[in-house]
Amino acid sequence: MTVVHPGSPARRTAEDQHDGPRRRVGPLAALDGRLPGAHDLLLMQCPSSLRPLAGGELPDWARAVLRAHPWVTVGRAPAVVGNPVDLPHPQRCTRDPEAAPELWFPVTVRGPRPGQRLDALAPWAAVARTLRPEQLPDRRGHLAPERLAGIPALALLPEVGRLVADHRLPWGPIGAVGYELGSGVPVAGPMSPLRLVLRAPQPISRRDALQLRRALTKLPVPVQAELETRHGSVQLAEYASGALGLTLLTPDGPREVHDPWFPRGPFA
Repeated sequence: MTVVHPGSPARRTAEDQHDGPRRRVGPLAALDGRLPGAHDLLLMQCPSSLRPLAGGELPDWARAVLRAHPWVTVGRAPAVVGNPVDLPHPQRCTRDPEAAPELWFPVTVRGPRPGQRLDALAPWAAVARTLRPEQLPDRRGHLAPERLAGIPALALLPEVGRLVADHRLPWGPIGAVGYELGSGVPVAGPMSPLRLVLRAPQPISRRDALQLRRALTKLPVPVQAELETRHGSVQLAEYASGALGLTLLTPDGPREVHDPWFPRGPFA
C-alpha cells in the first residue's frame, strides 16, 4: 500500500475540496491513530464499499450522495470485526489480502430529503479522513458568509464556545450543523436546532450542569446538548433536571442508570 507523506508533490495534489490529505485504500488504521466514535464524520475513500445494514445494494440516492459528498456519520453501535457474512455485498475495492481482519463501523448516510437516512457498515481501511465534533467549530471560515448570516445555529457557535468554556468541557456540534461544517454541504436550515456533544469523561455536578443548561436555553435557537461519558451519553437537560433515573445511550443500547459515570442499571 502506498502512503502519501507530508511535503511530497503527491500529497499536494491529493488535497482537494475536502481540505485534508487522502490516502489509498489499505490496512493502515487511523490517520491520527485513533478509532472513530459516535458523531465523528468519515470521509470515505471508497464509498461503494459501504454495506447497508438491511442487506442488498446501496440505493441509487445513496450512491448519488456519496459520489458528490463521500461523508458519513458514525453511529453509536458496536463495530464488527472481519467479514459480516450476514450482509452479502460484492467486493468493489482492492484490499491487501495479507491485512488484518477488517474493522467495520456503523455509519449513517444523510439523504437529500429531510429525514432520509441509510444505516450501513463502513470498512475502516476505506476511510480517508476523520473529523471529530471538536474540530468542526474551526471550520466556520470554510462556509460562505451568507450561510453564517442566514443560519442562526451556525452564527451562534462562537457564543456557544464562550458559554461552554466556563465549564472547561471539550465540545462540538453534531447533527445537521456538524455535517455542514465538516462536509460543506448546505443541509442546515434557518430553523435547525443546534445539537452539541459535551465531552465529560469525569463527573460534573448537577449544579454545574443546570447552570450550563440555563445559559444555553437563553440562546435564540433550540439547543440539544448531550454529555458524553466513558460509557455513553446522557442528555444534559435530563441530567440537569435532577432526575434519579437517567437514560444512558451506549453502543449496546439504552441503559437505565442513576450515575452515567458509574453505570450499574439494566439495559432497556
